[in-house]
Amino acid sequence: MKHPKTIGSTGLALACIAAIAVASGRPAAQSARPAANQKSQKPDAEYTAKIKEYLQDPRISTELVDHLPASDTVPTPLKFLGHMPGTPGELTKSADITRYFEAIDKASDRVAMWKIGQSEEGRDMILVAIADEATIKSLDKYKAQIAQLTDPRKTTEEQAQQLLKTARPIYYLTSGMHSPETGGPEMLMELGYRLAVEETPFIQNIRNNVITLITPVVEVDGREKMVDTYYFNKKTRQGQQQLPLMYWGKYVQHDNNRDGMGQFLALTKNVEKANLEWKPQVLHDLHEAQTYLYSSTGTGPYNEAVDAITVNEWWMLAENDVMEMTRRGVPGVWTYGFYDGWVPNYMFFIAHGHNAIGRFYEVQSYGPDPYVVTPPATTTSREWFRPNPPLPSIKWGPRNNTNIQESGVLLSLSHVAKNREMYLENYWIKNKRAVERGKSGGSYGWVIPATQYRKSDAAQAVNDLRAQGLEVHRATGAFKAGSVDVKAGDYIIRGDQPYRTVADMYFSVQNYAPANPRPYDDTGWTFQYMRNLVIKPITEKTALDQQMTLLTTDAKAAGGVEGNGPVLVVEHTTDNNLVKFRFKNADVKMQAAEEDFEIAGHKFRAGAFVIANADRAKLEPMLKDLGLSAWAVATAPPVRMHDLDVPRIGYVHSWSRTQDEGWVRAALDTYAVPYTYFSDTRLREGNLRAKYDVILFPHVGGNAQSQVNGIAKSGTAPLPYKKSAEYPALGANDSADDIRGGMGWEGLVELVKFVQAGGTLVTEGSTSTILPEYNVTTGVTVENPASLFVRGSILRGVFADKKSPLAYGFDGTQIPVYFNQDPVLSVASGGGFGGGRGGGFGGPPESAIPGVGMNVTPMAGASQQQRLAPYDPEGTAPVAGDPSTGSTQAGGGGGRGGGGGGRGGFGGGAASPDAPRVVLQFPANPNDMLLSGTLAGGQALANRAQLVDIRLGQGHVVSFAIRPFWRWQTQGTYFLAFNAILNWNDLDAGRADGPRRSSTALNSGR
Repeated sequence: MKHPKTIGSTGLALACIAAIAVASGRPAAQSARPAANQKSQKPDAEYTAKIKEYLQDPRISTELVDHLPASDTVPTPLKFLGHMPGTPGELTKSADITRYFEAIDKASDRVAMWKIGQSEEGRDMILVAIADEATIKSLDKYKAQIAQLTDPRKTTEEQAQQLLKTARPIYYLTSGMHSPETGGPEMLMELGYRLAVEETPFIQNIRNNVITLITPVVEVDGREKMVDTYYFNKKTRQGQQQLPLMYWGKYVQHDNNRDGMGQFLALTKNVEKANLEWKPQVLHDLHEAQTYLYSSTGTGPYNEAVDAITVNEWWMLAENDVMEMTRRGVPGVWTYGFYDGWVPNYMFFIAHGHNAIGRFYEVQSYGPDPYVVTPPATTTSREWFRPNPPLPSIKWGPRNNTNIQESGVLLSLSHVAKNREMYLENYWIKNKRAVERGKSGGSYGWVIPATQYRKSDAAQAVNDLRAQGLEVHRATGAFKAGSVDVKAGDYIIRGDQPYRTVADMYFSVQNYAPANPRPYDDTGWTFQYMRNLVIKPITEKTALDQQMTLLTTDAKAAGGVEGNGPVLVVEHTTDNNLVKFRFKNADVKMQAAEEDFEIAGHKFRAGAFVIANADRAKLEPMLKDLGLSAWAVATAPPVRMHDLDVPRIGYVHSWSRTQDEGWVRAALDTYAVPYTYFSDTRLREGNLRAKYDVILFPHVGGNAQSQVNGIAKSGTAPLPYKKSAEYPALGANDSADDIRGGMGWEGLVELVKFVQAGGTLVTEGSTSTILPEYNVTTGVTVENPASLFVRGSILRGVFADKKSPLAYGFDGTQIPVYFNQDPVLSVASGGGFGGGRGGGFGGPPESAIPGVGMNVTPMAGASQQQRLAPYDPEGTAPVAGDPSTGSTQAGGGGGRGGGGGGRGGFGGGAASPDAPRVVLQFPANPNDMLLSGTLAGGQALANRAQLVDIRLGQGHVVSFAIRPFWRWQTQGTYFLAFNAILNWNDLDAGRADGPRRSSTALNSGR
């Protein structure tokens, strides 16, 4: 087996070659094409003819994909399915794609296939390996060789150098994550066949030198829904309003590619599991929506934990794509722009945490119906990063999509095959560097105290990190490492391990200069801030010499009951398992203490659960399992209490967007909180108070009016979303005879009546603007400051009212919160009428904000351009705006008008009995706000509300300006909402102006 020597390459040289190739005009697609060098192999005449027939423009082709070889034993997609990738008007379901790969697995010794897990809805995800016959027979050997190159603690340099001569780099292709992006799964079937069957030297070199892994459909649930939606519209909705793709997976849509850190979704867990098992050197994710093929590098700033070698590898692979496709005269292949490379929440970033290469394509959409692409001048201009730009106009179709991305993938595979030893050696060097960083300075590791305040969530965090490949130890005995006191049993993440890169990415504090290019997604994600945990860096090298034991099973916080007595007092620490404990014991009467108290030698925060005449034999095993602590005492604490009435929960979603609300459902399902899920259109039916005590209405997006109006009605025919024998994937999660019209005015009125009759409505993000904008609630103004720039960052939250039940269990006076630009809620301290708002919801363009925008070296001055405020979860000093300092609690007097000229709330005067109750707010001083991420114009947030409790009639509206359930990352703020659910009937407890209900003593009942 021949192994070519390493071929050096530089970005400058490749860019120059690409530029020379198109120095004048646009070359024809066939000009300057390398010879195919095919051996004598019979083509599949029918298939090859259809490639030519379906291609909308001959310029979108290469000699690599303009044919398909015939095989007497391995079925082509056309023979197996009855249609082929690139067929106009046809899509293939995930189940059929799986069947096809099963078929070629059975037919070829060059193919192997496994199932790597199931989706939430029970569909299989698969992994396919393709290489030469000898490699497939010895896959375990090659997998073991890569494992040896992964861990320099076990492999010597001499051993590694020998392995470089025989090991095979692993190139992992994934697709079908974003369900409307339909081309990748189709193309990968043809690619799999071609790699298994074709006998050209080009393909043989790939087979002999690379192990290609393929997961053709990542979002298998969404793929089936997409295919059914397409055919439903095609067959039944001609000339009528089209059905959108309502759901992708069970929980989220586009955000399934933002789960790389949280890793809640089954698809992420399955890909991560495959990644940890196979340890691929490249993870290449296929997407759509750019003209015509974007090969990822990004604008920067690049994530600071990514090894510099990886950055160079991004460019080497991307410029190889651009150069090779440009040589073949294919227009519209480019790199550099589109995204930044900063946040590690994408699925392909899993590779970077494991010292490999993560990359992606964005390809012009598949269709599958042909269309014309006419991009703007900003897309067709000739720039250094796109020397052969897209055409002013082109006919496009699914075969164009197949040709261009299959060509790109083949050229990337060929490049890695030719440079096999280089990529393997780079991988080895990066793993060595990671281990060395843990020995040479900076952070030698991290300590997660096992008995910290939120110990149950700390144990869960340890398990989540272990699932991503981090090794976690437990201290055998107590020791001191510099200023860090480590107790026996504390969790230790050693810095001298290959995958410490994960820890570097997650535990660091981000400082994203506003002068950077527009951020593509979040700018701050610090793990311990989002989860409200204590994680301490170890700066003393001697800690690595201390006695510790590797954790080989899931961590579990110590829990149970101390003492004796008929009354159980369960400590409220905001550990999220507390809400599970309550709902798992819905038939048990529990009460909440309204004040801090001390009993049995232990200090308890307000909110502690008090259970009289407790069945200890039943409750103690559950407390142990959940990692919660309780004390058995003789009598109840001598403080005011109220019943924790178990609510009937309604959960409203909008048909216009089911993306973000899924993360809230995920939290409720995980912590066993029952709810009834229904659409906004059903609010019009009324009678809500008779059915529900609490209604959750999570973020939808858009302005107040669009959220009320929902999907516009176009035409008179209803637009159903329902399951049928022909379309079994439709009607998932919820169904309706007509999804149009939103709640409308009628539904809004019914929602208000629900609250006035004593219900509690919980809103977050955009839905928190609806009632203020429609002047239903008083004293709250929605602002849109023109000078504000804060994109997905972690800011400081200051508790303005710790006596509110919404604040129960939280330790200290501050908490990190996630905030992304809007809404900005100003609350009048005097409870006056809410004013209008300025400008449109969604924030100003970055170009309108001084200091925000492109700079050649933006990170050079990051520390000068914005100030990161320090945060210590165990002893944060008071800041301006903290009630303990005596500064203003809420937005003082009147609300601040938005940049577009809205009117502030009427402030001043005596406080109204129904004045909004600000529970959590931004600091008064902008310099105290930013903990991680980016912020400009922070003065616009000074003292603005993050969480406000608004009285309305006999009920309450609990409104979040922050996002307590942001993706699967902000577990530290989940309990702000859980407290609203648990205390829904007693939110007036602790009000300075007195409650509207009577608190109850322990045994008084309700």
